[in-house]
Amino acid sequence: MRLPRHIWRNSAYGAALLLLAGTGNRVEGQLARELGLLPSDTAAAAARTALLPTQSAFALNQLRNPRVLEARIATRFRIKQLFDERGIRYPAAEVFIRIFKRERSLELWVRPDGDASFQLLRSYDICALAGELGPKRRQGDSQVPEGFYAIDFFNPESDYHLSLHLDYPNVRDRIGGQGGISLGGEIYIHGGCSSDGCLAVTDEGIKELYWIAVEARAVGQERIPVHIFPARLEADDLQRLQRAFADEPDLGAFWATLKPGYDFFEQNHRMPAVKVDGIGNYVVTGPAENASEPVTALSDPSAPLGRPASATAPKRRAPLGTRIGG
Repeated sequence: MRLPRHIWRNSAYGAALLLLAGTGNRVEGQLARELGLLPSDTAAAAARTALLPTQSAFALNQLRNPRVLEARIATRFRIKQLFDERGIRYPAAEVFIRIFKRERSLELWVRPDGDASFQLLRSYDICALAGELGPKRRQGDSQVPEGFYAIDFFNPESDYHLSLHLDYPNVRDRIGGQGGISLGGEIYIHGGCSSDGCLAVTDEGIKELYWIAVEARAVGQERIPVHIFPARLEADDLQRLQRAFADEPDLGAFWATLKPGYDFFEQNHRMPAVKVDGIGNYVVTGPAENASEPVTALSDPSAPLGRPASATAPKRRAPLGTRIGG
């Protein structure tokens, strides 16, 4: 998807920012009160310092955007209720997103501070999904990728209300995209219930997802993993998929490389450490140290993610939370 479709231009934006400028202390105080940590409650504050999103410059900067502030106000009670109903400590130390194309379902999993495993917080219906089953192979194919990705920046100025950008193309996509093929990019999870190469939940859903992701980033999660599958990959499901696409055996073979990552999380509710071998197959090497562990080449664990040298127009990258110009 072309980035300009995701940039919100509103003449009131600059004025709103001016009105919100300097509200950091009020925002921080409000969130501290919501967490039950008034300034006078020094003992509780000391015990929970590491999990206070209010102390993060990232969260405070996000809250200076009117849409993010509105999302936080609109969802603050609903999010806490979700955690309370499931007996999960709030806020989460780490979050993880799983997407199933055939079922048109997005799952939000959270790991409470001090726990080793993730718990399912809630599922969201995907109300718009571009393309068909199968991975994204090139620019302009209107496909949503399949595989192991992560959110690499937050875009609060989207035409689709709010959006979370995926780090496509990853190591595996680069290995498979040699030969001068432009792999494309600009894949988002967003609101709006319409899609042009991405996937959408409702505006209400993206408000929750976006703010919970902001909180996780604020308390130290550097990367938010997003695993995208064609369908749930239980043994029977994979076999049915492979039979349905028997005339495309490369698809069945690719989906089989996704199954170990699917199985590892299903069995352990912990993040798998995912690598990519020299021919582009995903390999699970055991449990990840944390949810921020990136997908890397098996031969070079330190290899950074990025575009292939053959891509025609390198994408401007930005750190998490910064504004991306069109």
